[in-house]
Amino acid sequence: MILQYTATLSNSAFTSLPSTKQLNGDFLITYLLHPGTAIYVGYNSDFQNIDPSLALSPNTGLQRTRDRLINDGRLFFVKVSYLFRF
Repeated sequence: MILQYTATLSNSAFTSLPSTKQLNGDFLITYLLHPGTAIYVGYNSDFQNIDPSLALSPNTGLQRTRDRLINDGRLFFVKVSYLFRF
């Protein structure tokens, strides 16, 4: 499991960068049958401080909230790899 938090906390008196916050969580399970052959099952979820109405800011793109994080993406995947031996 991997959790990652990224933030740009800017002071509007010194820069025009928007304040951004992002929390990303990844979870991966691997079942290894033998070297080269495996089954992977994973899940990813991403949270950002984007305004829920998806309003646009004239200078920075999407409008950002101050504290609230919303889930802007979820992903579930299964991968199977098999090694052919000749």
